[in-house]
Amino acid sequence: MGLKRKIGLLAGAAALLVGGGSIISATQDADWLRVRLVNAVQAKTGRSLHIGALHVWILPYPWVEARDVTLSGADGLGENVLSIGQVRARLSLLPLFSHKVIFRSVSLVQPRIRLHHVPNGETDRQVQAITQDQSNAADDTTGAEPGQLHWNIGLADCTLTQAYISWEDTQAHRSGAVTLSRARLTGLDGAMTDWHVEGEKGRGRFVLTGQTGPLLSAGSVPLPLALRVALKVDGRDAGMAHLDGALSWVQPSSVGVGDGGWSYRLTAGGSVAQLADLNVFFPHAALPAGQNVSVDLAVDGKGNQPAFQRLHARIGALDLGRWLKGAAVTSLSVDANSPADPVALHLVGQVGGQPVSVAGSAGVLGGWSARPQDLPVDLALEQGAARLHVRGVAGVAHSALDMQGELEELAPDVALPALQGVRVNAHVDAPDTLGLLKARGVGQVLAGLSGVGDVSASALTWQGAGWSGVVAHVVVQAGQLSLAPLTAQGNGVAQSVRVDMAPTTDGPRFAVQASPIMLPLPVVQTWLGLPQDMRGNLLVVGAVSGQGQDAATRRQTLSGHLGVSVVDGGVSATLIKALLGPQAPRLKGWMPVRCFGAHMQFGDDVAHIDRLGLQSEFVQLDGSGSVAMGSGRLDLHLSPRIQLGGASAASNVRVGGTISAPLPALDTDKSGRYGVTIGGDDSGVDSCPALLSAAREGGAGPAAPARKSGKGEKIMNLLQGLGLFR
Repeated sequence: MGLKRKIGLLAGAAALLVGGGSIISATQDADWLRVRLVNAVQAKTGRSLHIGALHVWILPYPWVEARDVTLSGADGLGENVLSIGQVRARLSLLPLFSHKVIFRSVSLVQPRIRLHHVPNGETDRQVQAITQDQSNAADDTTGAEPGQLHWNIGLADCTLTQAYISWEDTQAHRSGAVTLSRARLTGLDGAMTDWHVEGEKGRGRFVLTGQTGPLLSAGSVPLPLALRVALKVDGRDAGMAHLDGALSWVQPSSVGVGDGGWSYRLTAGGSVAQLADLNVFFPHAALPAGQNVSVDLAVDGKGNQPAFQRLHARIGALDLGRWLKGAAVTSLSVDANSPADPVALHLVGQVGGQPVSVAGSAGVLGGWSARPQDLPVDLALEQGAARLHVRGVAGVAHSALDMQGELEELAPDVALPALQGVRVNAHVDAPDTLGLLKARGVGQVLAGLSGVGDVSASALTWQGAGWSGVVAHVVVQAGQLSLAPLTAQGNGVAQSVRVDMAPTTDGPRFAVQASPIMLPLPVVQTWLGLPQDMRGNLLVVGAVSGQGQDAATRRQTLSGHLGVSVVDGGVSATLIKALLGPQAPRLKGWMPVRCFGAHMQFGDDVAHIDRLGLQSEFVQLDGSGSVAMGSGRLDLHLSPRIQLGGASAASNVRVGGTISAPLPALDTDKSGRYGVTIGGDDSGVDSCPALLSAAREGGAGPAAPARKSGKGEKIMNLLQGLGLFR
């Protein structure tokens, strides 16, 4: 063996002996290592690290174990952002000769990570590194004593097992949690960090892979990103997404306020086959059913001020029935290739079974942001040969739109009116668009909107009733709404209704004047929560007003007069029996009604009925009374008369109870006696004209159909229904 080689081996052995001795001494000193770990974390993140127990082993290889490890939250928080039951890590040998403690094969068992906003609005996700001077000063005060070597702390890779991550944003009202079955990060001490994360959320599973820049570097150095996510739901592929680019954390300057935060330059995209699958991962999103959804975008910016550079979005199908019954999107595309390009929109869908398409542009992409301002809007809605053109500006702070167009047919839902030959000419202005979208209730909507418009339709059909020449003039200004008026022709009657609403300190005040207006009875009964016991078209005339923040207050303040009437309709035998009790004829099903009418006055939460009447083929009814609108309590005095061929039978009935449970009983006549009167040939008397005139307040309306002669074979049934024969 040569002399040089022998000298080299001897020197190496000596170095190993001396250096190894210092390594063993350093690694066995757990308190020494604890201090340096705490200082390193403080320098990197500005947080306090607590290690309950720390053990160091040399054989069979250098490794450490720590228990009860916590990392403090941001200033002012009492809860830790990170807590770990057990941490195990190996120590690299060679870096120790360079006075570096590099941890490898770091394993974190059941860590719990909590991210949330702090009282000053910052988040626990943000870290603040100590400056180099501060770091040196901290190391001088807690590091090696004079004459000892300076040691650096590093981390090479990390594995998390059964990690639980939760987040809470009280300002944005967002919260959630996710479990990571396994997460492995390698290359933490190099130029790039490799990611492999597997997690679960209910029935969903995701796998995150890719690379980022050095996570442990501090300052505003850009952090490159190249990440991919694959989603599975119930074991099947659900979707994928990617995020590429770079972001940086910019510290606020000493002279500027709020000029710090995340800056970014990113491209992102992804696709899902079923949009509702994302509800598994985001249970509060309540996303509707949709198919083949994809997004591709590029964005630059800082904080909540993004600047879009590219946008392409596709939706194969989307159910909008939650917001508009019977509405759905068949396809939707949104495209812009650069900030200077208009954002092109194209939508094909259905409303109430009718095909609808929307095409046009919504500003230029460079104008889109978290709070877009004055975006030029130019959209055309098409339905066959019909077209609605919307043009103007739209933004979060202000929107002003002009609308002109025509529709051959608009039938949004079977429960709503269907219109033919619709014409629209309107201008709408919203000084606070975002506030208008968040408005709740009619009063808030009217307060955030102003405009004027004319809407007309050549024909309108609703629940079997029909109208022609429908014209409405609508004015909204300073919270006041005027439908002044809506006019139409229907059933041979010129109809008109005026509606006025205005805000007051005690709630919106409304006034409705019908002179007259015709409504389908099934619709009115549904509005009032009544059973469907009558058929036909209800002619309404009168004027009522009220005010209040809620339905109960509006009902209690309701005042005015109203008359309602029906001709050539129908009434169920159930209603007749409920009102007349044992005096009702033994009828089943529906009974035709020649005329029905009622006139009432409103006040003190009571409808005072001064005239009530009904005439059918066999039954004639007259009466008066009252209905308590809040409780539904009845106090009706009725005089039913049964037609018996050329004669009749009559009695007096008082109806108590409630609307849902009437309690009829025999009432006294003028002489104070109970009984049934038989006789008197009044078959030639027609009470309909007088009844209808009272219900219509003397106005015009359709006449009752001609009376039919009685059927002799039903006389015995009627007498039995009166209790005269058993």
